[in-house]
Amino acid sequence: MKKPSISVIGLGFVGLSLAVVNAKKGFDTVAIEKNNDRLEKISSGNPDFYGPKLKSYLLHAIKAKKITFTDDLNQVLKTDITFLTVGTPPSKKGEIDLSQIKKVTAELARILKKKKSRHLIVIKSTVIPGTTQNIILKKFKNLKIANIVTNPEFLREGNAINDLVNPHLIVIGENTKKGGDFLERYYRIFYKKLPEILRTNLTTAELIKYANNAFLATKISFINSVANLCQNITGADVNTVAYAIGKDSRIGPLFLKAGPGFGGSCLPKDLSAFIKFSEKFKDTDILLKAVKEVNQSQPFRILEIMKQMKVLGERKTISILGLAFKKDTDDIREAVSVKLVRELIKKHLIIKVHDPMAINNFKSIFGNKISYHNTIASCLKNAACCILLTEWDQYQKLEPNDFKINMKTPNIIDARRILEPTKFSKLNFKAIGLGNGVSG
Repeated sequence: MKKPSISVIGLGFVGLSLAVVNAKKGFDTVAIEKNNDRLEKISSGNPDFYGPKLKSYLLHAIKAKKITFTDDLNQVLKTDITFLTVGTPPSKKGEIDLSQIKKVTAELARILKKKKSRHLIVIKSTVIPGTTQNIILKKFKNLKIANIVTNPEFLREGNAINDLVNPHLIVIGENTKKGGDFLERYYRIFYKKLPEILRTNLTTAELIKYANNAFLATKISFINSVANLCQNITGADVNTVAYAIGKDSRIGPLFLKAGPGFGGSCLPKDLSAFIKFSEKFKDTDILLKAVKEVNQSQPFRILEIMKQMKVLGERKTISILGLAFKKDTDDIREAVSVKLVRELIKKHLIIKVHDPMAINNFKSIFGNKISYHNTIASCLKNAACCILLTEWDQYQKLEPNDFKINMKTPNIIDARRILEPTKFSKLNFKAIGLGNGVSG
């Protein structure tokens, strides 16, 4: 099989990462995006979101002339494989909104009628089980040249490029062997060392994605529940608990980091959609709802700690270090920082914030209601309390003197457990999952 040409529809977090990695691998790639502002930025080498290695891969692809940017869906006719990565956002009720993928697949089916050679359509957008079988396939039923497969992505924000280059598993959902074979041949060209490939039916592949994210969310909410218990027990430390249970091979250490709750573009959205989907079937959503409830309540644990510290008084200055929902991204979707700042504004506190990447995104929400700072020292200046919300490397290097010198009163809440408690024992230091009287 010769190296196929690729088209990617939708240049968000998944789509742009996928497009530039394909181009870097030497595939002729057509990147399609209807948002003209985004398209203009990207085509000039400036992604509209941050991700490690993303910009360098983009610039390499442009320089090598392996990628073409367009808003014209007809350009798929020049390619062999089309990856659909359009958004499936949540509705106000938490249900999945399939309007974008319905619109794009209808238009794609119309365009592909002009093509005579085989074409593979790969659904990478996250869709509820049954979507491809019951909705998308019907749009292509009279199109013999088209094969449809589902191929869920398992990309972590802040690590998307690495996850595409080194996936832990490739899942292919197919309704015909021909379609699955087509995509597997592509991956055999893409990877020098082929990762494990799991081939299954369309609906099971869709379900795998939701089950995967729901389990990750469950692990986070579980350890946060343990952390909340630890805070009420003298001498208890959730970090030690998490380390110990993570050594059990049946559990594993990943996603057992206590904190202020999960956010971002995937886990909250997919969990809500999975709950809504599960509600159709009796008693299948009980655990999922509990996971969501724990996560929603977690930011209010920070307010409780602030209350104990007596720093919730009107007009007190609060410093927040970290706005992105996790490090190595500028994404603040469903971030704890947004929820917390909204609550603090209601209490008439003066809010100062710092983040190496997410300041501009935060400004688009809060405008001049809070102050934004380019340095940590400036953000800490005269603050009555500092809350660490994102585990950026530069925050992990902070020393007690950084707080003592700059703050009015060195009250510190480490919501991410990135500072060593014993080093900060002489300050009024609190951390999620750290009981009173912990000596080390």
